[in-house]
Amino acid sequence: MLEKILLYNVKRPQDIIKAASNMRIISGLINESDTDRTLAEIAADVRGISLSDAEGYQPQENKESLVVFCDVTDKHMDKLLFEMRQKSFDVSFKAVLTDTNKKWNIKQMLVEMRRERFEYMRRNMK
Repeated sequence: MLEKILLYNVKRPQDIIKAASNMRIISGLINESDTDRTLAEIAADVRGISLSDAEGYQPQENKESLVVFCDVTDKHMDKLLFEMRQKSFDVSFKAVLTDTNKKWNIKQMLVEMRRERFEYMRRNMK
Protein backbone atom coordinates (compact mmCIF):
# COMPACT_ATOMS: atom_id res chain seq x y z
CA MET A 1 0.00 0.00 0.00
CA LEU A 2 1.04 3.57 -0.57
CA GLU A 3 1.99 5.76 2.36
CA LYS A 4 -0.58 8.53 2.80
CA ILE A 5 -1.60 11.18 5.29
CA LEU A 6 -5.05 12.69 5.61
CA LEU A 7 -5.34 16.27 6.85
CA TYR A 8 -8.51 17.61 8.42
CA ASN A 9 -8.92 21.28 9.30
CA VAL A 10 -5.15 21.81 9.51
CA LYS A 11 -3.81 25.37 9.39
CA ARG A 12 -1.15 25.83 6.71
CA PRO A 13 -1.44 22.27 5.38
CA GLN A 14 1.17 23.02 2.73
CA ASP A 15 3.89 22.85 5.41
CA ILE A 16 2.97 19.29 6.34
CA ILE A 17 2.37 18.31 2.71
CA LYS A 18 5.84 19.56 1.76
CA ALA A 19 7.49 17.61 4.58
CA ALA A 20 5.53 14.48 3.63
CA SER A 21 6.25 14.80 -0.09
CA ASN A 22 9.99 14.86 0.68
CA MET A 23 9.45 11.28 1.91
CA ARG A 24 7.18 10.39 -1.04
CA ILE A 25 4.13 10.30 1.22
CA ILE A 26 0.90 11.23 -0.56
CA SER A 27 -1.25 13.83 1.20
CA GLY A 28 -4.96 14.49 0.99
CA LEU A 29 -7.26 17.08 2.50
CA ILE A 30 -10.49 16.00 4.16
CA ASN A 31 -13.19 18.52 3.33
CA GLU A 32 -16.34 19.16 5.34
CA SER A 33 -18.28 17.37 2.58
CA ASP A 34 -16.29 14.19 3.40
CA THR A 35 -17.05 14.07 7.11
CA ASP A 36 -19.72 11.37 6.78
CA ARG A 37 -17.50 9.06 4.72
CA THR A 38 -15.36 6.42 6.42
CA LEU A 39 -11.65 7.05 6.81
CA ALA A 40 -11.00 3.98 4.62
CA GLU A 41 -13.11 5.46 1.81
CA ILE A 42 -11.35 8.80 2.06
CA ALA A 43 -7.89 7.20 2.14
CA ALA A 44 -8.71 5.04 -0.89
CA ASP A 45 -9.63 8.14 -2.91
CA VAL A 46 -6.53 10.17 -2.04
CA ARG A 47 -4.33 10.73 -5.08
CA GLY A 48 -2.27 13.60 -3.70
CA ILE A 49 -2.69 17.34 -3.56
CA SER A 50 -0.40 20.02 -4.92
CA LEU A 51 1.12 22.68 -2.70
CA SER A 52 -0.66 25.38 -4.72
CA ASP A 53 -4.04 23.67 -4.16
CA ALA A 54 -3.26 23.35 -0.44
CA GLU A 55 -2.50 27.06 -0.17
CA GLY A 56 -6.12 27.84 -1.02
CA TYR A 57 -7.42 25.56 1.74
CA GLN A 58 -9.32 27.43 4.46
CA PRO A 59 -9.64 25.57 7.78
CA GLN A 60 -12.58 26.41 9.99
CA GLU A 61 -11.71 28.67 12.89
CA ASN A 62 -11.87 27.31 16.45
CA LYS A 63 -12.27 23.73 15.26
CA GLU A 64 -10.02 20.79 16.05
CA SER A 65 -7.57 19.52 13.48
CA LEU A 66 -6.44 15.99 12.74
CA VAL A 67 -3.68 14.21 10.83
CA VAL A 68 -4.27 10.52 10.04
CA PHE A 69 -1.28 8.40 9.03
CA CYS A 70 -2.21 5.61 6.59
CA ASP A 71 0.33 2.82 6.00
CA VAL A 72 3.20 5.18 6.86
CA THR A 73 6.38 3.36 7.90
CA ASP A 74 7.64 3.84 11.45
CA LYS A 75 10.76 5.56 10.13
CA HIS A 76 8.77 8.06 8.07
CA MET A 77 6.25 8.63 10.86
CA ASP A 78 9.05 9.39 13.32
CA LYS A 79 10.65 11.84 10.87
CA LEU A 80 7.36 13.55 10.09
CA LEU A 81 6.33 13.82 13.75
CA PHE A 82 9.78 15.19 14.60
CA GLU A 83 9.46 17.83 11.88
CA MET A 84 5.94 18.71 13.01
CA ARG A 85 7.25 19.27 16.55
CA GLN A 86 10.32 21.20 15.39
CA LYS A 87 8.27 23.59 13.28
CA SER A 88 5.41 23.80 15.78
CA PHE A 89 2.68 22.73 13.37
CA ASP A 90 -0.66 23.42 15.03
CA VAL A 91 -2.49 20.06 14.97
CA SER A 92 -4.96 19.03 17.69
CA PHE A 93 -4.73 15.27 17.11
CA LYS A 94 -2.56 12.75 15.29
CA ALA A 95 -3.75 9.19 14.64
CA VAL A 96 -2.83 6.03 12.77
CA LEU A 97 -5.40 4.35 10.54
CA THR A 98 -6.22 0.92 12.02
CA ASP A 99 -8.60 -1.94 11.21
CA THR A 100 -10.94 -0.55 13.87
CA ASN A 101 -10.93 3.17 13.10
CA LYS A 102 -10.92 2.83 9.31
CA LYS A 103 -14.68 2.18 9.58
CA TRP A 104 -15.23 5.49 11.40
CA ASN A 105 -15.96 8.89 9.94
CA ILE A 106 -14.15 12.05 11.04
CA LYS A 107 -16.75 12.89 13.68
CA GLN A 108 -16.37 9.46 15.31
CA MET A 109 -12.57 9.72 15.16
CA LEU A 110 -12.60 13.12 16.86
CA VAL A 111 -14.90 11.84 19.62
CA GLU A 112 -12.48 8.97 20.28
CA MET A 113 -9.44 11.26 20.20
CA ARG A 114 -11.07 13.60 22.75
CA ARG A 115 -11.93 10.62 24.96
CA GLU A 116 -8.37 9.30 24.80
CA ARG A 117 -6.93 12.73 25.61
CA PHE A 118 -9.28 13.06 28.59
CA GLU A 119 -8.30 9.59 29.87
CA TYR A 120 -4.61 10.35 29.43
CA MET A 121 -4.90 13.64 31.30
CA ARG A 122 -7.01 12.08 34.05
CA ARG A 123 -4.47 9.30 34.59
CA ASN A 124 -1.56 11.72 34.71
CA MET A 125 -3.24 14.04 37.23
CA LYS A 126 -3.08 11.40 39.97
